[in-house]
Amino acid sequence: MRKKSLSQLEREWQDNGAVARIQRSSALRGQADRAVASGQATRILPGIVAPSSVARDPRVLIKAMHIWHPDAVVVGKAALILQGLQPPGSFLDPIHAIDEVEGFCSTRSITRAGIRVHRWRVPRHYLGDHHGISVAAPEVSILLLAIRGEWEWVTEALRQGIVSPDSCRAARSSLSWRFSKKRIAAAVADIRLKAWSIPELECSRLLRAVGITGAKPNHAVHVAGRTYILDEAFEAEKVAVEIDGRSIHSTVDGYENTMMRSAHLDRDGWKVLHVTPTMLRRSPQFVLDWIASHLHKRHRPRRTFPEYLLRQIMNGITPAPA
Repeated sequence: MRKKSLSQLEREWQDNGAVARIQRSSALRGQADRAVASGQATRILPGIVAPSSVARDPRVLIKAMHIWHPDAVVVGKAALILQGLQPPGSFLDPIHAIDEVEGFCSTRSITRAGIRVHRWRVPRHYLGDHHGISVAAPEVSILLLAIRGEWEWVTEALRQGIVSPDSCRAARSSLSWRFSKKRIAAAVADIRLKAWSIPELECSRLLRAVGITGAKPNHAVHVAGRTYILDEAFEAEKVAVEIDGRSIHSTVDGYENTMMRSAHLDRDGWKVLHVTPTMLRRSPQFVLDWIASHLHKRHRPRRTFPEYLLRQIMNGITPAPA
């Protein structure tokens, strides 16, 4: 009898993406309880069980949250991956870049291993659908991550075009009931810097803080029949600031490509200033002075700050005084 019941539970898992909803009156309730007690199954959420071998798989957690409460909406990193974001880092399966599935529901909240559901009320026009599962608009997830300071995901979404600064600004009311206008405005202001990496974001924050103007972030220029994206381009002066990290530029191909790129830009009249993230973080004032020395007077800094304060501004700890 027990063997037959186990087969029924397994079929339930096969038919429902490795999760099963166990109602109080369900014929499988006893079998599910025994499977949990023996370690064969895990109770992910109240009334929701899955095989223990896959109970922490994000796809299973997403499915479990949907079955637990059909009105639950996936948000944050899991939502962005469902919407096509390739996460920071190298993963054979993008979904394995996350260790927690986050969602929200208008009537219930719960936290379990690998899953967190908030009791939030987000306007319906900020919600979408992914194969029958409700998913928050990418701008909602990006604003949430930006407010929390998870900029690696935010800059990656901007680089891949999942969102744009304008679309995020238009969606700022989606979280206005949950976070203060000041926090949302600060997040939107940093998103509008259009940085594609954390070092680029840090550099842009410094330029903004001291009043250096004329920079165009991630600006495309056409040189020698090729298109190059410059981290910060001052077109009036034909000065480019390139933030060169080791992960790309220290490889043989990366080094050669960087040298050829610089040669093409130099031949076209561009002055390329190569800045490393370490340079920026150790000596922000030197980097700012170096950049300013190549700019027209109208684009040079209008304010100065002590170096310790520059580091805080760069890290987003202290907003730049108006």
